[in-house]
Amino acid sequence: MKKFFTTLILLIATIFAIAQRSQEEQLGIQYFQNGEYEKAVQMFAKVYNANPNSYIYYYYYQTLLQTGNFKEAERVVKKQQKASPKTQRYKIDLGFVYESAGDQQAADKVYTDAIKELPAQQNTIRELYNAFLVRKQLQYAVATLEKGRRLLNDNTLFVNELTNAYIQLNRNDMVVEEALNIVKDGDQTKISETQKILQNLLASDDDNKKFLLVKTQLLKRMQEAPENLAYVMVMQWVYQHNKDYANALVLAKSLDRKQKEDGHRVFSLAKEAGNNKDFETAISALNYLIERGESCDYYTKAQFLLMDVKYEQLASTSPIDKAAAKSLETEFDRLLKEYGYHEGTSEWVRKYAHLLAFYTDQPEKAKTVLNEAIANANRDPQEVGQYKIDLADIELYMGDVWEATLHYSQVEKDLPNDIIGQTAKFNNAKLSFYIGEFEWAKSQLDVLRAATSKLIANDAMYFSLLISDNEAEEEELDEGDEEDDIPALFRSSTTDNLPLRYYAKADFLIFQNKDDEAIKMLDSVLVADPYGKLADDVYFQKAKIAIKQKDYLGAENLLQEILKSYSTELLGDDAAYLMAQLYDYYLKDSNKAMEYYQKVLKEYSDSLFTTDARKRYRELRGDHTN
Repeated sequence: MKKFFTTLILLIATIFAIAQRSQEEQLGIQYFQNGEYEKAVQMFAKVYNANPNSYIYYYYYQTLLQTGNFKEAERVVKKQQKASPKTQRYKIDLGFVYESAGDQQAADKVYTDAIKELPAQQNTIRELYNAFLVRKQLQYAVATLEKGRRLLNDNTLFVNELTNAYIQLNRNDMVVEEALNIVKDGDQTKISETQKILQNLLASDDDNKKFLLVKTQLLKRMQEAPENLAYVMVMQWVYQHNKDYANALVLAKSLDRKQKEDGHRVFSLAKEAGNNKDFETAISALNYLIERGESCDYYTKAQFLLMDVKYEQLASTSPIDKAAAKSLETEFDRLLKEYGYHEGTSEWVRKYAHLLAFYTDQPEKAKTVLNEAIANANRDPQEVGQYKIDLADIELYMGDVWEATLHYSQVEKDLPNDIIGQTAKFNNAKLSFYIGEFEWAKSQLDVLRAATSKLIANDAMYFSLLISDNEAEEEELDEGDEEDDIPALFRSSTTDNLPLRYYAKADFLIFQNKDDEAIKMLDSVLVADPYGKLADDVYFQKAKIAIKQKDYLGAENLLQEILKSYSTELLGDDAAYLMAQLYDYYLKDSNKAMEYYQKVLKEYSDSLFTTDARKRYRELRGDHTN
C-alpha cells in the first residue's frame, strides 16, 4: 500500500510538472510573439532546461539572440549539436551566433567547416543548403550544392536549387549556364525544364539585358554544337517569348526541314504571331506551308488561316489599303471556287462579302454572294440567319434603311431565343440609333440587356445608357441650322439633339470604315457640347481609330485622358483594357501591358474584360510555357 501511494504521488508530481511546463511554454510563446523577449527568455530557459527538445530550442535560441545573450546561445546550440551531431541546421545556428555577436571570422570558419565535412549524401547536402538559405547565406548555399555535385559526381543535380540561388545573387550568367546544361546532351524531352528556368529569369527584364544574355549564350552554344537541335528549339522559344516572331520563324522553318516535321511547329508560330498582330510574319509562315504543297498536313488549314490573317490585317488598318483589299478579293474568290459554298466555308463566305462591300466598294456583288449562300443554306436556319444579318449590314452601309431593318426583323422573328436573333435585334436597334430614333432604339436595347450573350448585353447596356445620359430635352433648331446640313440618313423632324446625333453619325461612319470623316464628326460633338457627357465616348472612338492609323502615341494620350478624368464612367474599363492591348500588341511593352491588365482586374472586377485580362496577364507573367 505504501508503494502504491509513493507511485501515485510521483505520478501526480510529474503531471503537475508537465502542466506547469506547458503553461510556461505558452506564456513564453505569447511573450515572444509580442516582442517581449526578456520575459520570454526566462520562461523558455525553465522549459528548455527541463526538456531540451528541438521545438523549445527554436524559441529559446531566437530569444537569446534577440536579447544579445550570445554566450548562452552558444552553449545551447552546442548542447543540441551534442545530442544530434548529424543535424546540419545546428552547425549553421552556431555560425549565426558568432555572426550576430560580430565575430565574422569565427562564423565563416564554422560555415566553411560544415561544407568541408559534408558526406556524399543528397539529403544531407540539401539539409545544409536549406540551413544556409534560412540564414540568407546564399554564397555558402551555392558552395554547398557545388560541393555536393563534386561529391556525387553528377553535374545534373540540384539545378532548381542552384538557379534559384543564382537569381537571388543576380548571377544571371550562371542561371543561363545551368538552364542550357540541361539540354547539353541534346535530349529534347528536357527542353521544358530549360524553358521553365529561363521563363523565371526573363519574367522581369525591363532593359532587355537578360534576353540579350540568353541570346548570346545560346548562339555561342549553337555554333559550338550545331548538331544539337535542342539548343535551336530553345532559341526559337526565346525569340517567341520576346515576341520576335520573324527570327523565331527562321529557326522554326529550319527545324521543320531538318527534322522532317509535318509543319505543326510553323503553323503554331503563325497562329501566335497573328494573335499578337505580327501579320507579316504570320503570312510568311503560312505561305511557307502552302508552298510545300498538298503533301503538307497543314496545307488546307494554312490556306484558310492565311485568309483570316490577311483579313484581320486589312481590317486593322486605316485608311484602307485598296491594293491589299483587291488582292485579298482575288484570293477569296479562288478559294471559294475551289471549296464551294457550304457550311464548312460559311465563315469565309461572310468575310468575302464583307470585304466586297466595305473594302472594295462592291456592295451589289457582295449581296449576290450572300444571296447565293442563302440559297445553298436553306435547310440551316442559323446559317441563313447569319447571312441575312450580313446582307442587312450591307444594305445599311448603302443607306437602304428599309431593306436593312426588314432583314434584321426577319432574323429576329425566326430565331428569337438564339444569339443570332439577339444579334439581329441589336443591329436593328443600332440602325434606329444611327437615324436618330433614340427612344425606339433605347426600348429595344433595354430588352437586350437581359440577352444570353454577355457581349450583346454589355453593348446594349452601353448604348442604352449613352442615350439616356445624353438625350437632353429636344430643342427647336436655331434659324441658322439648316436641315440640309444634316446627312439625309439622319434627318428627322424640326427638333434635334445635335451632340448625340453627331455622335450617332460618327459611329455610322466608323461602321462604314470612313474613319477620317468620323474624326471630323466626333470633333463636331465636342464643338456642339464641349462640356457634355459624350467627351469620354468621343475620346475612346478616336483612340480606336488612332490605333488603326498607327498613331499609337495619340491613342495613348486619348486613353490616358479617359483614365484620368472619366475613370469611374462607363468606359473606364474599356479604356484600361484597350490601353493594355495597346502596350501589349503594338508598343510591345509587356510590363506596361501587365500593369493595365492588372488595373482591369483590380479596379474593374465586374468588367466584361476580366477573364481575358486575367488570361493575358498570366501569359505575360510566364504562367504558361510553350
